[in-house]
Amino acid sequence: MDGQGVPKQESKISRIWLGLSISIVVLVTALFLIFVEMRPKISPDFFFGSDDPDMADTQQILAIFPSEEFMILSVDGRNIYTAGYHQDLSRFINRLEELRGFTKIIGLTNGPKSARAAKESPFWRPLIINSDESATLIIAFLPRNSPGTLVSATEEIADIFAEKGALGKIHISGMPYIAEQIRRNIIRDAKLFSTAALLLFALLIWGIYRSPVIALGASISGITAIFLCLSIMHFMAQPVGILTANLAVIVFVLVQSQVIYLTNNWLREKTEPVSAVTNAVLKTIYPSAWCAVTTLLGFITLLFVSAEPLRQLGAGGVIGVFAAFVACFAVFPPFLLLSRAKSRASLKNKQPEFQKSHRHFLRYIGVIVIAAAVVISVPGLFKLNTDPSLLSYFQPSGEIAQGLANIDENGGSSPLQLVVSQKSGTDLDNAEAYKKLWSLHRELEKLSSVGTVLSLPALLAEANNHPMAFLLPWREMVSLLSMDTNQNAVNNFLNSDRDKTLYLLRMKETARTSRRTEIIENIKSIAEKEGFKAEFVGGVYALQGRLSTLVTSSIITGTLSLLAIFLVIAWVVTRKLRLALTMLVCASVIPLISLGGAGWLAVPLDVISAPAVSVAFGLAVDALIHLALAVTRKMKVMSADESWKEALSEQGSGILSASGIICIGFLIFSFSEFPPTTRFGTMIVVGAALAAIAALSVFPVVSGLISRRATNNMDD
Repeated sequence: MDGQGVPKQESKISRIWLGLSISIVVLVTALFLIFVEMRPKISPDFFFGSDDPDMADTQQILAIFPSEEFMILSVDGRNIYTAGYHQDLSRFINRLEELRGFTKIIGLTNGPKSARAAKESPFWRPLIINSDESATLIIAFLPRNSPGTLVSATEEIADIFAEKGALGKIHISGMPYIAEQIRRNIIRDAKLFSTAALLLFALLIWGIYRSPVIALGASISGITAIFLCLSIMHFMAQPVGILTANLAVIVFVLVQSQVIYLTNNWLREKTEPVSAVTNAVLKTIYPSAWCAVTTLLGFITLLFVSAEPLRQLGAGGVIGVFAAFVACFAVFPPFLLLSRAKSRASLKNKQPEFQKSHRHFLRYIGVIVIAAAVVISVPGLFKLNTDPSLLSYFQPSGEIAQGLANIDENGGSSPLQLVVSQKSGTDLDNAEAYKKLWSLHRELEKLSSVGTVLSLPALLAEANNHPMAFLLPWREMVSLLSMDTNQNAVNNFLNSDRDKTLYLLRMKETARTSRRTEIIENIKSIAEKEGFKAEFVGGVYALQGRLSTLVTSSIITGTLSLLAIFLVIAWVVTRKLRLALTMLVCASVIPLISLGGAGWLAVPLDVISAPAVSVAFGLAVDALIHLALAVTRKMKVMSADESWKEALSEQGSGILSASGIICIGFLIFSFSEFPPTTRFGTMIVVGAALAAIAALSVFPVVSGLISRRATNNMDD
């Protein structure tokens, strides 16, 4: 340590304070290491919880037509009708069956009588043969919430058989596979980029203050906040989900932001070490508390969204804000005591001061840039892509995305379940109903967004190909196919009362030009025109459509709520309505430009990247609150112009440092191979950069204009 000539009383207080800090760190770390498991839990239906209202239709369908999850494997071949392809495919399917994790596997070798028969079958052809006949499909059914190890084992077997003998490339799709790939990407990014971000933040803090003690203290405080947040989440039975896996970096940044303001205020103190740290804490804790409240309320708004991932992020964020505040003011301050008064003075001289030369010119340039960006961004708000394809979760040039696209183009990749009944309420097991069902089947097949349709009429048409089928009326044929000897085939498509039937659609993601909800409404209207009533619509495709609506709603209502909350907080902390309104104008440019730019650039706003807008807003308004409180405090003893000069001089370096560290720290996520992580980090970088420009340029300029106009009106 570098203590220097400190009075004994000061030294004793320093040791006690440092001891308490270390005790907190040790206790929190022990709780984390003993109890917390960091493995994200991501199931194929991770979009919603089982008790969510938006899952109601899907749950109703599962109750009437029990079904399992499935993976689709597309197996290329030089000629799928040759004996060699048939033999190699049979060996591949047998090897998959040996895993004992699949409940049933359907393919060319264990379904239809032969490849030629499948080609002519109205049921088997769309199910297991690609449209260009270059590959066949294997449908592997597995229990819901099966372990990811089954996906890994399937990939290993596929790698062994791919491009061997008569088999070509093997592509895999299906929600269990996609969910496992997302989980792997999140774990990899959490390990690699979170660790890299922590190291980068530490280096940046050290670079700014030239003090390893301050850099170490900031890092320990941030890590302690992460451990405390995850420990509380564990004891509150909050799972680590698709969004909360990235919560660690958010919590760490929340700590670093306030650490910078605290350190800058400490650098300006000229009293003894303990008094200097105490005064800095008292000066910083009030604006930091209001910053925490703003961020906290932003996360609270997510708690009322139906989408489970957003609710999980909201709950984790609320806990994270509390943990960051505790770590910043309970763990970090003692590390400032370890810096000598001499070092503190030298650091004060070396800290990045807000440049005074040409400051007016630079501020007006900043205002012009922000104003131009706002004008350009407004039309982009109407171009937001909040309903992106599942393929957008993966690199377009990557093997996973290409495999998904291959299956999607040949029969679709996203399942949609449609349950219909006749408007008249009559049964569906007769010849007249069969004709109407076939008509609906063919109308659905015509839709460009629909890849494959499986239905009761297709199954009956396959049964009708039997030479003796003409002897049986439709009602008896349905009864025959409902028997155990025929694997209860009809029960997968017709309920026990025989008044409701299920259409299984594999929807295309690559060919989609409309929102999923619009496509589903079109499908329901087609059913209506054919004389049916759409009872339930469910499946992953429908849930994704609903999720996109919720994401859009959360962006709009969440942003408006945050702005309204921020206006109230701005007025409470300043007690000046004009200043509060000016702060609101400055804060509003952050989401406006971020979202408008995303719209113009066609950035997919999926459930992972969309919350970045709220997170960026919470991080960014710190600058406005700290600066506004400094101005308000100065106005008590000096004029408005002098107050702004002093406040900018006092807080400018902290704003630049905090925003710069956030920008550089999150910029590291641009190197991620998982696009949602890249988009999440980029949007926070944009928000932090906009906050610095708005706080140091727009805020003082607009406030000055309003103040001078008010003064002129009073003179008149």
